[in-house]
Amino acid sequence: MKVAVVGAGFTGLSSALYLARKNHRVVVFEKEKTIGGLVQGYKEKNWLWAIEKHYHHWFTNDNFALNLIKDLGLEEDLLIPSPLTSIFYHHQISAFNSPFDVLAFPHLSFLERLKCGVVLAYLKILPSFLAVKLERFTAYDWLNRYFGRNTFRILWQPLLDGKFGPYASLVNMAWFWARIKKRTPRLAYLKGGYHRLLEAVVSEIKKSGGQINLGKSIDKNIIKEYDKVIFTGPSSIFQKIFPGLPSDYRQRLSGIPHLHALNLLLITQEKILAKEYWLNINDRRFPFLGIITHTNFIDKKYYAGMHLTWIANYLPPDHPYLNKSKDELFAIYKPYLQKINPHFNFQRLTTNDYQLFLGPFAQPVFFTNYSKIKPEFNTPINNVYLANMDMVYPWDRGTNYAIELGYKVAEYILNTAGV
Repeated sequence: MKVAVVGAGFTGLSSALYLARKNHRVVVFEKEKTIGGLVQGYKEKNWLWAIEKHYHHWFTNDNFALNLIKDLGLEEDLLIPSPLTSIFYHHQISAFNSPFDVLAFPHLSFLERLKCGVVLAYLKILPSFLAVKLERFTAYDWLNRYFGRNTFRILWQPLLDGKFGPYASLVNMAWFWARIKKRTPRLAYLKGGYHRLLEAVVSEIKKSGGQINLGKSIDKNIIKEYDKVIFTGPSSIFQKIFPGLPSDYRQRLSGIPHLHALNLLLITQEKILAKEYWLNINDRRFPFLGIITHTNFIDKKYYAGMHLTWIANYLPPDHPYLNKSKDELFAIYKPYLQKINPHFNFQRLTTNDYQLFLGPFAQPVFFTNYSKIKPEFNTPINNVYLANMDMVYPWDRGTNYAIELGYKVAEYILNTAGV
């Protein structure tokens, strides 16, 4: 069977790997000149390793990603540190990494902290077959009811508002449950970065007879040349390539909003955050969602001794920040960064000390009862299949579920084709 895979992110490459190992003729098409999609790397000339343009890590229960690493013989190169997660609220950084941290959180009363710990423990142990029923409720309503109004206002509302903006009050509770369920105290990273894993997958695809075409766009005529086509890009691009889709199907795909990831990477000689890897900003007067310090997770020696810090945002497509240059955006962020670390001299940073990366359609928005509208692999076009981040629900977007999705769509095609 001759199969075209459109997109060389983890979903596309994992589906191609699965099919190539089953001795099918697989050709991957990627419009960019490099592999990876949202996991594309950035590397300065004196760095030993590349870094992802958008911050990434694996949880230690991300079995599809970790098993792929093992399958490709890279398991010994896994790093599994225990970085610190904290919250910035009311001009103060407070650890929020463990049950003890929850009980010690200074901005809640003792009873609020105790209740918070109990509800978090409940969500952590709740099995998925029960948790999916939470999609009937918005996260706003459920969290407000069970954590309490003040806890919701301090802990959860700022994060939902910061990430989802105008859609925050519509996101369903099953998505929030998945965020709690997945968290592990230790995180994983591969020596050499994510790009090393991507290159290993590409090498294995080629070894199994597959082809990778970079810098190559496709059009609707691709269906004439292949037995099957797997499209792994955003649904909006799928609709542009195949404009003749039925109106009800187009409406179903278009009814899922998406946010763009906009991340400013600061490259500095001194630390911006002393010890935090992940700092949630729970003050919505700030123009960004979080600060992620990669080099408080992975040793700076791999990046020429420089400290790497992302200033993170998710934004709707019409947000004015998406039209800003990196210098304009840094100027907006700078006074707020100064509030977090008054001792750091942000004034001396120049345009060469930061890079701006945009990830279009990075985050789908999961409304209540999303399972009823979640796209399926089959599309109205015969032998054309869709597999993208809109389908990993209730889990949040991430490479582990992108890999799983790639395997699933490949297996689905083989099963339905009777191969």
